[in-house]
Amino acid sequence: MNICEKIKKILECRHVKKVTTHRHFVKYEKYVSLVLWLGAIYFLSSESLEIFAATDIWAFIIRKLAHMFEYGVLAFLLFRILGQTEKRHVNWNLFWTFIFCVFYAISDEYHQTFTPGRTGIYTDVLIDSAGVLIAIWLIYLNWHHQKIKNRK
Repeated sequence: MNICEKIKKILECRHVKKVTTHRHFVKYEKYVSLVLWLGAIYFLSSESLEIFAATDIWAFIIRKLAHMFEYGVLAFLLFRILGQTEKRHVNWNLFWTFIFCVFYAISDEYHQTFTPGRTGIYTDVLIDSAGVLIAIWLIYLNWHHQKIKNRK
């Protein structure tokens, strides 16, 4: 049994369905997932990176892609909340998503200056911002595609 089948079996469980369809779970799931993701980013930036070789180019590339991915997911999770609570134009919600994520990236790099074995550098903020921009671009493309699809 592969991992997808195991997850499907867990989600089909009577008790899991009862919890995931409960009105309080549905109402707060987006907020909880955002807070957990923010906590995961904070926790990961607290870890020392001494296990990676500084000269290994592939480890460097994977770490930077991980930065982009984690902030892209952060942008998606935040946009879900803004899209639900702020009934403004999608561009407005994307703008505030970008602003929040960039400020969180700045605070994360500042936090890393206090972690032994870590340094806070502005290029990581730029890489994080690139991940946010890619996620925002994908969200906008999806929104635009849905808009065109609904017109037909």
